[in-house]
Amino acid sequence: MRREIAIVSIVVICIIILNIITSKNTNCVMDEITAYLGQVREGIEVQAEEQMKENIEKVKEIWDKKKNTLSLYIEHNELEKVEMYITNVNTNIEIKEYSRAIEALDTCNFIIEHIKDRYRLSISNIF
Repeated sequence: MRREIAIVSIVVICIIILNIITSKNTNCVMDEITAYLGQVREGIEVQAEEQMKENIEKVKEIWDKKKNTLSLYIEHNELEKVEMYITNVNTNIEIKEYSRAIEALDTCNFIIEHIKDRYRLSISNIF
């Protein structure tokens, strides 16, 4: 009986540790992307094209580096949504549809916050 309790305890501790690690990684990546998307939004508001293009390229670069790691523990559907809206922002900036780019930015930020909330270790996510 003690042996089973020890094994179950070790498994639970490993799950909690892995959840903490993945949660920190998710928050770090998503916060970095959100920061650059905020700079893209500032560039749109003042219509600084160089700033917009530079920052959206940084977002795409970060996303391309980190999406494979994130896909290990986040649903692919959610990651595809983020990628789709990042692409949508980039396309709208290229064709100078800034109002649509802001809408896509807002949606992308909403999805990112949803992902962060969904994969955070909390009682509501456990039950």
